[in-house]
Amino acid sequence: MNDLAFPHPDPVLPPAVDGDPATVQAFQAFGRVFHLHRQALKRRVSNPHAHHGELFCLRLLARSDGMSQRDLADTLHLSRPRVTSILQALEESGAVRREADPQDQRVTRVFLTSEGHRQEEQNREAFEEYVRSTIGALNEADKLELVRILDQVSANIAELLCPSSQESEVRVP
Repeated sequence: MNDLAFPHPDPVLPPAVDGDPATVQAFQAFGRVFHLHRQALKRRVSNPHAHHGELFCLRLLARSDGMSQRDLADTLHLSRPRVTSILQALEESGAVRREADPQDQRVTRVFLTSEGHRQEEQNREAFEEYVRSTIGALNEADKLELVRILDQVSANIAELLCPSSQESEVRVP
């Protein structure tokens, strides 16, 4: 089995879907797409061992260099300790530097280095090419149908997370 194979071609499903082959096939197809999507993106970025949070952090800083660590955590919907570990990894790779805010020493600002700009540009180009060759390769009708279906699945998941709430209350990227 090659490393791109879906790890569980015949997952054990809950009894509620045993008699519904279309749901089983859709669930398996969704899992395959998710699994292959993560593998394909990881292979295309500047550091294939990077956590996806590092990639999002670089992208945010390219748009708003000098953000505070707190703002990064809030924008990424990650805990502050998780953002600290992401920034430590990015510092080790030479992609970012952290500085105390001159007006408020309690605030730490994060800046991209020239290496960080290089990594972010490479990641952005790789991501754009990936999107063009995957979703972009679909015809317009299929793209719109995919959006409709995925929006419905997202709404169903949001309802599971927060019953009877508005989707806007659930953090949907």
